[in-house]
Amino acid sequence: MLTELEGSVLRLIRDNPNISRLDIAKRLGVSKPVVTNVVARLIKRGLVVESGTRKTKVGRPKITLQFVPDAWYCVGIELEERYFELIVTDLAGRVIDSLEEKIPRSIEPNHLVSFCKEKVERTLEENQLPKEKILGVGIGIAGMVDPTSRVVRTAPAIGLTNYDLAFEVFQKLDLSVIVVNRVKAAALAEHRLGAAQGFQNVLFVFIDSGLGCAVLLDGKIYEGFYGKAGEFGWMITDLDRSEPELYEEESFGHLARRFSGHAISKRLADLGLNGEDVLQQMLRDEDLRRSLERGLKHIAAAVANAVLLFDPQLIILKGRIGQNHYEDISQILLSTLKELLPNQFHENLNLSRGTVERFDVALGAVFAVQQRFMRL
Repeated sequence: MLTELEGSVLRLIRDNPNISRLDIAKRLGVSKPVVTNVVARLIKRGLVVESGTRKTKVGRPKITLQFVPDAWYCVGIELEERYFELIVTDLAGRVIDSLEEKIPRSIEPNHLVSFCKEKVERTLEENQLPKEKILGVGIGIAGMVDPTSRVVRTAPAIGLTNYDLAFEVFQKLDLSVIVVNRVKAAALAEHRLGAAQGFQNVLFVFIDSGLGCAVLLDGKIYEGFYGKAGEFGWMITDLDRSEPELYEEESFGHLARRFSGHAISKRLADLGLNGEDVLQQMLRDEDLRRSLERGLKHIAAAVANAVLLFDPQLIILKGRIGQNHYEDISQILLSTLKELLPNQFHENLNLSRGTVERFDVALGAVFAVQQRFMRL
């Protein structure tokens, strides 16, 4: 693991190709000899190389530095209900290889761990990557994860409760493993590579089979003291629950029962309808469209509360439904937000579609590994 200063120096070199030791010292406010020692350690680890020289107006030319993205590699995994996705990346997040498979509906935890082990080892072998070159494995999971221990407190979609998935996979693989909530992982990928680049305070609204959100505060994903921050689907926007829900299911949150991919699919199934694009089917039916709009207004009310609490620079819609139907959804959200919020709050509203679609959860899991073990 890198020290805090080593991580800060490495981040600067990664984000500023051909930067010099003196430039780094000025940026960080530390002495050049200190930076020289840190850079020497990073070069020894193979993370940095001297890339050339840069002429200056006075004095000797500066020796420039570059980040080495293939010094180590990372494995990122997304685990969802009946869905497994795996990627191998370098330290820049460039995907070297990928694998997508369905998993059994009811898989025992020990079988899930063995499944992960087999897929990781086979992929590394096919890419001729020894374990010594792997920084770690990140797993993005549809569930609640303790921010300190990384124990999965609950992941009903894959049948885990108070299960130390990271430790069990580590025992099988003999690689460092970290587990993160999949929504927070997707938000992390969006911050590193997508629409949230350069922003420090962002609200991510994740509309998929379920509902979730993540909050970026001062450039870091906020997890909450117990890891429960972002359980957006359980937000209450109708205290007496007087309005009809799209689909009533007690295991799903109050808001998710009003609008989510799961609720839409269940409602359509009850009506004898099916199809890949459930949202389009709803738009063609007058009654279903009204239900859709009601649900989105409730989501807008929850977003309005979040805006009042966090005052974000940007709101980003993510998830298959959030991104694929951004135009339709954003119109209803924005118009409702303007109805609910006074002018001083909605005048700065900035809504955007997420731009990282493929592998966003797995990529975010990779970046979580880099944050934990390299402070990147």
